[in-house]
Amino acid sequence: MMGRALPLALSAATRDVSGIYRRAKRNAVLTALAGLCFVSAYVAGMVAAGAYLAPIYGPAGAALTIAAAMVLAGVMVLAVLSFLKHRDRKRNIRRQAARRLTAAAALSLLPQITKSRSLLLVAALGGAALLAAQGREGAEES
Repeated sequence: MMGRALPLALSAATRDVSGIYRRAKRNAVLTALAGLCFVSAYVAGMVAAGAYLAPIYGPAGAALTIAAAMVLAGVMVLAVLSFLKHRDRKRNIRRQAARRLTAAAALSLLPQITKSRSLLLVAALGGAALLAAQGREGAEES
């Protein structure tokens, strides 16, 4: 039975992988094309802003005004990014504190669990699973 099912499973897996690859490639090309359109629109907008401001402030004044606006926008984006990083750091600290509390609670129950051999085996397997899960989470956060 297993001998017949294995080729079918491998065939299905191969089709899924090739489909995923095709979709990822298509999405990458279309995203790059959309990005090119957005960059072109940005450049056209900057040229239009410069052409509009040049008669009012002169070419140098128009360029400096646009540059100042872009610097201000960049500083605002960096401020938002800094706020989001700070919030994520606080969340991670709270998560680590909760994990420590859970581990301390589990350790306080250890003497009662060690009286039963089957419970000790279950606790050891649970602890190994917890360590494996924490190891994967640490690798994903880095």
